[in-house]
Amino acid sequence: MRIAVYGTLRRGKPLHWYLEGARFLGEDWIMGYELYFDGLPYAVKGEGKLKVEVYEVTDEIFEGINRMETNAGYRPVEGRAFLWEWPHGPRGEKVESGDFDDVDLEGW
Repeated sequence: MRIAVYGTLRRGKPLHWYLEGARFLGEDWIMGYELYFDGLPYAVKGEGKLKVEVYEVTDEIFEGINRMETNAGYRPVEGRAFLWEWPHGPRGEKVESGDFDDVDLEGW
């Protein structure tokens, strides 16, 4: 199955190790989401766009990521790839570019 990640699971980010063994398919932009950051990234439905990395993952990898994300309050949304959105409205500061690479992770 395919997943789209936009924050701490992306390459070079703190939680990318969850994707060990996954196959990287490329980068893309998803319309209809805005990115916010308040210690963690939050994708919220809106008028913007969200930069993602797309991966082909095993059921085991999916279940590990899904458990982590849902325990933190995110909700999986199925489209061309699964994406975990924040269903509780905007939280933190809006990242205007929609690209998590533009967030300063100092202190992580």
